[in-house]
Amino acid sequence: MLKRMQPDICVATHFLPAEIIGWLIARQKLRAKHAIVVTDYDVHALWLCRTVDRYYVALEESAEYIARIGVPREKLRIAGIPVDPAFAVPADRVAARKHFSLDLEAPTLLVSAGGEGVGPIERIVRELLAMQKPWQIVAVAGKSEKMRMRLETITQTAGTLPSGKARLCAVGFTAEMDQYMAAADLLVGKAGGLTTSEALARALPMALVEPIPGQEERNSDHLLEAGAAIRCNNLPAAAWKIAGLLDDSARLRRMQDAARGMARPNAAAAIAEDAVGLVDY
Repeated sequence: MLKRMQPDICVATHFLPAEIIGWLIARQKLRAKHAIVVTDYDVHALWLCRTVDRYYVALEESAEYIARIGVPREKLRIAGIPVDPAFAVPADRVAARKHFSLDLEAPTLLVSAGGEGVGPIERIVRELLAMQKPWQIVAVAGKSEKMRMRLETITQTAGTLPSGKARLCAVGFTAEMDQYMAAADLLVGKAGGLTTSEALARALPMALVEPIPGQEERNSDHLLEAGAAIRCNNLPAAAWKIAGLLDDSARLRRMQDAARGMARPNAAAAIAEDAVGLVDY
């Protein structure tokens, strides 16, 4: 398809298509400009290609790293990680909670398994409920229907808050994560580049649970260094650690400020505008 279309520019947001495009350009089978959007906070080796006209990275440190290993600085732009434009639109917390029929006052935890529904979400939810705290928990199972059904079963015994609202709300795949994040006080989940970038855009602090070695661990390091997240390396102690954070309102506010400071909700538009400029008409 690429050889038939001969596009003017290819913008890759994953390292596998970037490698394919780079291979085609190197063998003169494709004449396109080649742009790579690094969708993690760190640049690991799989992102590196020789036939790149522009790298878009999330952090100054990432740009400095690839500059020092040989990528010309004029090819680098610090743009952030692109997220849905919905995250650039200000959202009201009370309105978001009303939209989902959530308690308007209770501390709200958004537990996310990511779009594919992976991770120890069921155990985390059970242990958070076992803390017997006045929280409401919104658990998003993503595309995993089995996980959603198991979470629905837990809701039957999770009880209610003093307001009468359910302590646990189970959600399947949703296109309203921007609103769920607007409604929440803390995101509990994985350290993927896109999910964490969405949380930053909503100034939402994070509790990162058992990051996958490699890119998720590196994402965690950057978020921890900035003060926007805590890291729960040991699942049995995760609920206890999260409870300690929610009991410290001053720390939670500092983390919100840190998340807001890292956010680049308009990254997608900025990248698109710059990438178009690579093409000579």
